[in-house]
Amino acid sequence: MRIAWLGLLVAVSGACGDDASGGSDAAGDGTGSADAPGAPTRYVAYISGGANIDWYDVDKTTGALSHISSVAAFRTGANFLAVHGLHLYAVTSGDRVGAYTIDPASAGLTFINDVGTGGTGVAHVSVDRAGAWVMTANYGSGHVDVVPVRGDGGLGTALSPILAGVKAHQIITDASNKYVFVPCLGDDKVAQYQFDATTGALTANTPAALSTANMAGPRHIAFAPDAKHAYLINEVGSTLSALAFDSSTGRLTELQTVSTRATGAAGTNTCAEVVVHPNGKFVYGSNRGDNNIAVFAIDATSGMLTEVDHTSTQGMTPRNFTIDPSGTLLYAANQSSNTVVPFKIDPATGRLTATASSVSVPSPQFVGIVALPL
Repeated sequence: MRIAWLGLLVAVSGACGDDASGGSDAAGDGTGSADAPGAPTRYVAYISGGANIDWYDVDKTTGALSHISSVAAFRTGANFLAVHGLHLYAVTSGDRVGAYTIDPASAGLTFINDVGTGGTGVAHVSVDRAGAWVMTANYGSGHVDVVPVRGDGGLGTALSPILAGVKAHQIITDASNKYVFVPCLGDDKVAQYQFDATTGALTANTPAALSTANMAGPRHIAFAPDAKHAYLINEVGSTLSALAFDSSTGRLTELQTVSTRATGAAGTNTCAEVVVHPNGKFVYGSNRGDNNIAVFAIDATSGMLTEVDHTSTQGMTPRNFTIDPSGTLLYAANQSSNTVVPFKIDPATGRLTATASSVSVPSPQFVGIVALPL
């Protein structure tokens, strides 16, 4: 959902997969929509951090966030979030995934149930394009799992887990809902699967993985709206890779890899999140250490990247960020300085400008924007 979002929820991921009316977050960045196409909407930000999931009204003009309410997250607290329609899914830092109903009037969350993920150290959750399956990636054990969604939005019994690779960090589908991709940070690959949307089965594609450079540490991947390109951010190497995507075979091919760091940057840095703008013209990546968002322009034909800018997140350790479904606002979650900061996006250049005041959130790990009906 691109709240995709999503990317929460699912971001979405309007930022890199479905449009604002879609709901599923192919990009895994957490943005999304629970509304009919063309209907008036309000934007709500869902933020996980500490023991709670909080939600905020979003001022579409200024980007300001106004706190509405919060709920204690199930089990040990929420990590990553994903949204499809009027349901939100959250994973803990342990081995559980939980389901919530979203009240369209209040934006409030009501817990439904939770189930095991089939692995340990779960780091990511997403929803397939049809909203029929919730998918999890377990960083600790390297397993991924697919969980059926019940008619009430709750979770059924998970399918048998699959060992995707060392430190599996994300799991997302492409726009066609036929293929699934899992960046595995620990063995420098993106696992590639065929996905049966009827049964939920994952079958290794041929080849079974895209290999990255040694010690790149692939973390997250985001698909472009053209369904021909994807962008992979590499945590350890502080690089961003432009990839060609063959939608007929579900295969990725590396085109280009560039540094996410500004010229002259020094000291320790790791990358975290990657989001493609809904217009397909720009891609953004977060640097933890340099504490900025790297902005790149995308060539409309080749999909190759050109550096545009680096913008301070005005905080420390931007683990996650998202773009609202309209492509107007970007929100950066600074995990180590306990803030979420809004930025305006220049539609011509992709550059970022800080806008409204930040909000204080304990150790924010995820922020996603969802469009709800007025």
